[in-house]
Amino acid sequence: MTDTSGPQLGRRNFLGAATLGTGAALVGLGTGGAALAAAGSPAPQVDFPDDPRAFAGGPPGTNNRAEIDLYDCEVEGQLPLDLDGMFYRVGPDPQYPKPEQYKGDIMFDGEGHVSAFRIKNGHVDYRTRYAKTQRWKAQHDARRSLFGMYRNPLTDDPSVKGLSRGTANTQLFLHHGKLLVFKEDSPPVYLDPLTLETKDDYYTFGGKLDSQTHTAHPKIDPLTGEYIAFGYEADGLLSKSVVVFSADRHGAVNWHTKVQVPYAGMMHDFVVTQKHVILYLTNMVSDMDRIKAGGVHFSYDSRAPVYIGVLRRGGDGKDLRWFTGQNLFCTHSMGGWSDGDKIVMDWDGGEGNQFPFFPSLHEPFDPVKGTGYLRRFTIDLSSKSNDRFQVETIYPEVSGVLARQDDRFHTLKYRYGYLNGVGPKGGWWIVDHQEKTTQLVSVPDYMLSEMTFVPRKKDAPEGDGYLIGIGSSMKEAGRSDLILIDTKDVAAGPVARVKMPFKCVGQVHGFWGDASDIPGADLA
Repeated sequence: MTDTSGPQLGRRNFLGAATLGTGAALVGLGTGGAALAAAGSPAPQVDFPDDPRAFAGGPPGTNNRAEIDLYDCEVEGQLPLDLDGMFYRVGPDPQYPKPEQYKGDIMFDGEGHVSAFRIKNGHVDYRTRYAKTQRWKAQHDARRSLFGMYRNPLTDDPSVKGLSRGTANTQLFLHHGKLLVFKEDSPPVYLDPLTLETKDDYYTFGGKLDSQTHTAHPKIDPLTGEYIAFGYEADGLLSKSVVVFSADRHGAVNWHTKVQVPYAGMMHDFVVTQKHVILYLTNMVSDMDRIKAGGVHFSYDSRAPVYIGVLRRGGDGKDLRWFTGQNLFCTHSMGGWSDGDKIVMDWDGGEGNQFPFFPSLHEPFDPVKGTGYLRRFTIDLSSKSNDRFQVETIYPEVSGVLARQDDRFHTLKYRYGYLNGVGPKGGWWIVDHQEKTTQLVSVPDYMLSEMTFVPRKKDAPEGDGYLIGIGSSMKEAGRSDLILIDTKDVAAGPVARVKMPFKCVGQVHGFWGDASDIPGADLA
């Protein structure tokens, strides 16, 4: 058994340019549950480490921490005058440095910092707020870090026992008039979609969420307006329970079921079709030995099989079937649909560990094997004896991470997909499945964060609109522009840039909210 370690994947690089799978491994293992400062003693002064390999370490500006309001941002070019809505982003932004024994913690353990660009009549206002989680509030009051290693409650200060460890730092969705912010180890945090004020630090859909966890990647059925989600380790640390549920367009839970998975492991994203829910169990296993030793939650086990589970939407879960096949490390789905008795779905994924900040149990981290390509899975449900999925690599010229689609086409057969390119082909890939073509959007001298598709109009055809996302200027120490690309004329480059006077808070994912779905947006 080999436990690999090495320099930390740069937080600034990941959050600024989506370089997942290209960095070196993290230590991810502390020295055990060494005691934090004694209760009642003065909080240490705030002093983030200079070493970029340490938690939240690096040069000045690595951590943002400031909640900002900037009215009427500078705009270069011409923003479409009929573009009316908010572009939301969220990512980890450490509130406090970790104690010495936990400096090897990973960047994903930072508190969720939400930012929003309000776009209307060609003007843009910018606002950021921390998601005021139970964890954030406890540390705010104590003026120091109180939570130990990533998803390891055994390393926490005793004073926070019973509080949610959720950081709300991964993704956000607008549904039933609420901005819901996600971290997959906890229920969502509900923010006011206009002010970003935290309204509920543990949102459970009116008490109907029967899970201690909630995915960072729910789906919205465009035909019914339903919200479909799941939570793994639903019954607590390392449990094999998964809760799958849906809520109507008003947020009322109208279906839920609980199923069991073959082993406790990472289930970051999933696919929903009009007929089925498809769960993907990645062989990033939950490691109790490492947790007890004071380390992070996951380890990559190349010998553990990857499982894909299929169950009927609206059912009791007893029809759940597990399929195995090639061991691919897939983290984000691009889209999926039902085709008679077959399920077709597209994911980005590599042949090996894509998360170098989690230890590999049997071999050193290999960035080549971790390179993400688009994988098309086919599952045939017609034979009761079939327990294998089929997979092929599509568009081999395209490599990247953070697969997306036009969010209005969840659950349906779709045409257009989007992917963040990495390495020499960094930029935004546009994939046209109908024409089987690809386009690479690049902006010279900028590193691009994950893009989000914005419809030209709310009822515009699929793929007709804009790609929006943050670009970090490599010539200006990472100063940020919000970049808008018209999908009808990609070669023309940005139609507009919102030129920020600073480097914006980093992100993992983003989401576009049309003004018609945001209560009070017409009055603001």
